[in-house]
Amino acid sequence: MMHKSRRMTEITCSSDAFEILKTHINPYAEELWIVALSPQLRVISKEMIFRGTADYCPVHPRDVFRFLIQKNASSFMMAHNHPSSSLEPSLQDFAITRKMHACGKLFQIPLLDHLILSEKNYYSMADHGFFKNLKKSSRWD
Repeated sequence: MMHKSRRMTEITCSSDAFEILKTHINPYAEELWIVALSPQLRVISKEMIFRGTADYCPVHPRDVFRFLIQKNASSFMMAHNHPSSSLEPSLQDFAITRKMHACGKLFQIPLLDHLILSEKNYYSMADHGFFKNLKKSSRWD
């Protein structure tokens, strides 16, 4: 007898990711969420990996990739909120995205997007061309 498998949510664009994460937004502290994806871009698991303060959240690739490897992810997205409701990426946001992108290439678990979330809207680094710029300057290919 075959069991019906639980249908996993598919992430085909940044708005799909926002939809599955917007209910988790903490208005008081920055949090970094990781979404582990299957080869078909279905959500395997999502988890808050780090919680910070009102304007800062420490992030370490080791903890992110431990989660991704344990979940057998093929790719991933990351998202964090700005309690200030500003969707403008900071210099630290760009720096951690570059670092996670490089680690993703090393582990062959590519980072597909980094979203900055507010309660009503989001900013997608992929939608704004950030990853295209990384590919142009990458020495990992």
